[in-house]
Amino acid sequence: MSEIRLEAGLTKRVLAGSLGWHESKYSRFESGTRPPSERDLRAWATACGAESAAEDLVSTARGIEGMYVEWRLLERTGLKQAQESVLPLWERTQCFRIYSPWLIPGPVQTASYITALLT
Repeated sequence: MSEIRLEAGLTKRVLAGSLGWHESKYSRFESGTRPPSERDLRAWATACGAESAAEDLVSTARGIEGMYVEWRLLERTGLKQAQESVLPLWERTQCFRIYSPWLIPGPVQTASYITALLT
């Protein structure tokens, strides 16, 4: 959302004011701590002069909501089944491309690395 707002040359305060929102409401949308409604997304896109992006934003928001619900259902019964479901893919994979600037990714961690990391 912030990219389109910035391309429109709007500050958070100006955009929120033009929509009749409190600035903190918009800040929560941009930071991801509160999901915008479909109505909010359409109004926001219009205010930024990006009406053509509105339906893509709404579609993306729906997808995110669906993934969240799916994840909550997986957590409810435990993650063992979810972890085991990717095992065949893991076993067939011959080349891994992993990037992490802070630590060694889980699949290639060793016991000594974890011990050093936790101590």
